[in-house]
Amino acid sequence: MSNPTRKSELVLVICFLAVIAGVPVAQTCLELARHERVQATDVLRYQPTAKNLRQFEHTLEEKSWFQQQLRPQVQRFLFTTLHDTGAKGVLGRNRWLFYRPDLRYLVEPDRLETDTSGSKWVQPPDRGTHRESAEKAILRFRDQLKERDITLVVMPVPGKPSVYPDRVTGRAVGSEQQFQSPTLELLNALQHQGVATVDLFAAFRAARESRGLTKDTGELYLARDTHWMPQGAQLAAQVVAAKLGAMHLAPAAKKEFRAQGVAVTRWGDVLDMMQIPGLRATFAPETVQCLQVLDPALGPMVPGASDRPGTYCYPGQQAAVLVLGDSFCRIYQYPEPQSLGEVPATAGMAHPAESGAKRLLPGSAGFISHLALALKSPVDAIVSDGGAATDVRRKLSTNPEILEGKQVVVWEFVERDIALGAQGWEEVALPRKLQ
Repeated sequence: MSNPTRKSELVLVICFLAVIAGVPVAQTCLELARHERVQATDVLRYQPTAKNLRQFEHTLEEKSWFQQQLRPQVQRFLFTTLHDTGAKGVLGRNRWLFYRPDLRYLVEPDRLETDTSGSKWVQPPDRGTHRESAEKAILRFRDQLKERDITLVVMPVPGKPSVYPDRVTGRAVGSEQQFQSPTLELLNALQHQGVATVDLFAAFRAARESRGLTKDTGELYLARDTHWMPQGAQLAAQVVAAKLGAMHLAPAAKKEFRAQGVAVTRWGDVLDMMQIPGLRATFAPETVQCLQVLDPALGPMVPGASDRPGTYCYPGQQAAVLVLGDSFCRIYQYPEPQSLGEVPATAGMAHPAESGAKRLLPGSAGFISHLALALKSPVDAIVSDGGAATDVRRKLSTNPEILEGKQVVVWEFVERDIALGAQGWEEVALPRKLQ
């Protein structure tokens, strides 16, 4: 090998090592200059289990100066030149944005649950696939509620790609109705086990057919958000109310509500999760028309200061229906980050906007309020963003009061949580029964 070639290879090796070592060395120097703890030493502070190592990796990524300062600029360049939307988003047709985990759930096979024991020497018993774990948890929860004479109604919400595959890729145009979500297998299995379910897939498909598959009006989902339009939440509430009526479970106590129109301007959570600078100049916000449901005496049905976080209890009257859900129940109903949107000043809000990091957009206009409107009866709710698989049941387990007097529990969760939900599908005990 010639001497010039060897020198060139040596230079390349040195540059490669410098790039690899430069990032952690620079990060360590920066943390020392700021008198902060050196994050790289955390790997020596905790037992090296799979869970701790994943948390260590996540912390390094979050604290990295290069991640915070350089990555957004690189992502902006890649989006401008190659339309690369990063790890969270996918750019579809007509400038629709999709949440990548929604698509992953639809195309990836049903896998075995991961080992959460934290040790390679421990094998969890009866470890099944994601779908089997979800089915097992739902059946167990159904049986727990049945012991209290409470009926469980399960409502998986379709992800946006399940309803609009033609907006993901042009190859799906004309064959939208042939697409089958894997969630339908879970619904069929639950029905065979005697669990009451709500099929929003069929309801949304019928709604698209009635409005015309190729039309841009009357959409059920926001174009740059993971969630449904107000019309989607209203349709879901009407389908659930009809299901309860057919099962003779509609509450007997009736109450009249009134409704008023409110406009809301939203940027979209997928746009925010992409974390690419300047995207709001590229994508215009969406203005949607909400129908805000109000109690004539109490006003909007929103959590009060005495309610637990994520919990709403109808004041002054015991509700027969409890909703457990995720952000699909929160949107338009509960407070959410100000960055996602605003209520136009001309909307004539009936209540003041919240101060601080969150506000109501517009409040009392989501699935929960529209279910109360459709049933003409109060509804209580526990909501956890991204936590409908396990976290809402954990919150329920510490709140025995909210389960008193309930006849029905409506359990809503977005379909991707069957395989990708935070904390999986753990078994959680019901709260003790009050005497």
